[in-house]
Amino acid sequence: DLPKPDAAEPPPPDTLWIFKLSTKLYSISHSLAVFLVIFGLIFLIRRRPIWEMLGWMLHILIDIPTHSYKFYPTPFLWPLSQWKFDGLSWGAAWFMILNYSTLGAVYYTLWRRRKRQTDSIKISNFH
Repeated sequence: DLPKPDAAEPPPPDTLWIFKLSTKLYSISHSLAVFLVIFGLIFLIRRRPIWEMLGWMLHILIDIPTHSYKFYPTPFLWPLSQWKFDGLSWGAAWFMILNYSTLGAVYYTLWRRRKRQTDSIKISNFH
C-alpha cells in the first residue's frame, strides 16, 4: 500500500527504483533553473520566445508553496541547491475544496460569458 500524500515523507534513496526515478524526474521537471535553460535553448533555436512554456514556470511557482516537506517538496533550485520550501499541503481537505471551488467558479464564469456572447450573436443575426 502506498501512503496518502499528506502522510508520506519523500522516499529515502534506498527505496524502490520507481520512487528513485520519480524523485529524480520531479527534481528535473520542477526546477526553475532547468526551466530557464530549456526556455533559453528553445529561444535560441526558434529565435523567439515560446510564451506557452510559461505554463511550466507557473506550475513550478504554484507548486513551491503548495507542497510540504511531507510529500514532494518542490526542488525549484535544483541542481544549484537542494533547499526546498515547506509549504501547505495541497492534499489537505480545506485546500482541495478551495481549489476545486475556485476552478469551478472560473469555469462557470467563462461558460456564462461565452453563452452571453453566442446568444448576443444569435439575436443580432436574427434581426
